[in-house]
Amino acid sequence: MNTSLPTWALRAATPEDQGFARDAHRRGRTHIEWPDLKALRAWAKQQGWSTPWFGFEKAFINTMFESQENFERAINESGIAIHIPKRDHMISVEKLRELDALYEEREDMGGLGPRPTRWGWLVEELREIRRAVEAGVVVKVEGTQTVLKTWQGFYDWAHGRYHMLEDGYDSWIGDDNS
Repeated sequence: MNTSLPTWALRAATPEDQGFARDAHRRGRTHIEWPDLKALRAWAKQQGWSTPWFGFEKAFINTMFESQENFERAINESGIAIHIPKRDHMISVEKLRELDALYEEREDMGGLGPRPTRWGWLVEELREIRRAVEAGVVVKVEGTQTVLKTWQGFYDWAHGRYHMLEDGYDSWIGDDNS
């Protein structure tokens, strides 16, 4: 099960984001794109940074977050890219229509009658929204007054809009393990 933040909830860190990026990394809410490690090790060595054979990536991250100067140098010169949660994100009307269509789609199962066929996809999409909200991304729904800032706010919105999911589908939007 993928529990990382969706790419739409992330933005590239800039040198000014050192404190925010450090805190987000500590909470497991960053995505790091590593350049060629051999080249990165050579670059770190030129800076006088620790370059152990084992645990190099962890040592690099620790040194990078030690100071504003180190962070700025790493972001600007080393080739590493760090993605951190965006401040906010707008769910478009089109995306909302897609989610609604996943909820509404049914297939006739013979004697069982029409059954939902795309709820698994819907649950995954809703989990992404939930993880973004949990990471501090303020999620707004275009064309509505809906602003999702907390887990409870997300749940109230999702349950209100897709209420049959809770009783009619085994996987739950609040659980990344099912």
